[in-house]
Amino acid sequence: MIRKLILPLSLALLGGCTLTGSLAKEAVLSLTEREGRERFTLAGELPAHFSIRATAYFSPDNPERCQVYSIGQGEEVTRELITQYTTPYHDRPADLSMDIPLTYHIGLCNGTLRRVALQFIGRYGQQRWQDDAAYGGLAIVDSRPAQAPPFDRDGTLTVRGYCTWLFQISKLQLELSKLLSCSEPDEHWQLDPDFAKRRSIGAVLGRDELAGKTVRLDLRVNPEERPAMRETWIEFPQGWKPCAEEETPEGTWVWCRNPPTFRTFSMDGKECTVYPNCKE
Repeated sequence: MIRKLILPLSLALLGGCTLTGSLAKEAVLSLTEREGRERFTLAGELPAHFSIRATAYFSPDNPERCQVYSIGQGEEVTRELITQYTTPYHDRPADLSMDIPLTYHIGLCNGTLRRVALQFIGRYGQQRWQDDAAYGGLAIVDSRPAQAPPFDRDGTLTVRGYCTWLFQISKLQLELSKLLSCSEPDEHWQLDPDFAKRRSIGAVLGRDELAGKTVRLDLRVNPEERPAMRETWIEFPQGWKPCAEEETPEGTWVWCRNPPTFRTFSMDGKECTVYPNCKE
């Protein structure tokens, strides 16, 4: 079940003597909050142990009707209209479907969708810290630019994403941890070898043709994990071995010399010499 959250950022701006009256006003206004009828669907299949968080940002059409008092700034500011949708984790691949409105209203304040921030969250263990996230987004403009891909005849636009787990020895947790890297591949599911040229997952969508359409997310995970930093691990038939740390006048560094020396590391409470099998 997708969990939706309306973020009451305006209340965080309130304080002092203004708080009581503003809370009462916000309580009344909250009864008028509603999504517009026109919407599009974000759908697809998430890999096992993945969640997605979609945060929709709406730009006020009539800012003069969207004012809220900020105690920090000592004046009224334009309120932010934000809704958030989050999927749960599953032990196997699972379908996702989010209906995202194109407009949002509270009182006489009307907002138009301008972007949807996407957070792809992967979980690789049972500990609270054993997850990481990568980011992407959907930009909503008045009309689709000529260079942006159009929807198919069936009203569907596919957005591809390819994620790779990058492993390292965490100085904070003192054991093996992982970082999640997600980018948009080409039509052959290849990524640019130049990391700086890779694009985040997403698309530019025209609001005038978006109602009733479906943005289908095709998210895949690379079966081969890689070290988070080059020249810090060496691959052997038994797996990856981490090179030893070295003290220098500039600090502690890790790189693989020739010949290399190796270190042990902790993983799931065990002392290991090789990843992912722990023991050679």
